[in-house]
Amino acid sequence: MVDSALIDLIKKQDQRAFQKMYESCIRYVYAIVKRYLTNESDHQDVIQEIFARLFLSINSFDEGKGEFKFWLRRLTINQCIQHYHKSKDSLTIVPIDSEARMKSSSDEHVSVLSKEEIVIYLKAMPEGYKQIFMLVVIDDYSHQEVGEMLNISPETSRSQLHRAKKWLRANLSGRNLNMLASGL
Repeated sequence: MVDSALIDLIKKQDQRAFQKMYESCIRYVYAIVKRYLTNESDHQDVIQEIFARLFLSINSFDEGKGEFKFWLRRLTINQCIQHYHKSKDSLTIVPIDSEARMKSSSDEHVSVLSKEEIVIYLKAMPEGYKQIFMLVVIDDYSHQEVGEMLNISPETSRSQLHRAKKWLRANLSGRNLNMLASGL
């Protein structure tokens, strides 16, 4: 993705190096932002904030602590979460009573989902479930880390993940996929 020589040039404020890094990383950053933010009109603003923050904080990157790709991923996810906190449509924790309205599911065998099907399910998943599901399951954060990022307790994170998985089980069928896709 980005090598240490390019990072050194960026640290020296080399605009061409920053442009090269941007071109190399934009698809990766966009994919993460797209997963976390459902409102497409926010994507470009958040991506711009991410690269501005990256340029301003590149000196804090330490190769001894890990790869650039993981540092960039963390910066991107943190910026998406910060966007949630700033927006009026911030993260909503789904109340317990709404869980009772969800359909129960049998433990049928479910075939492997395609990438497009996963995207449809994630877009349709309630925001409170989706964000925690992605942080814990996809991005491999602990419930403690999620709690700190979202200003919730680790127990709330665990509970929301449990509900997210329950929501997925209830909606994993061909009929529901078609229904979810048509509702988007």
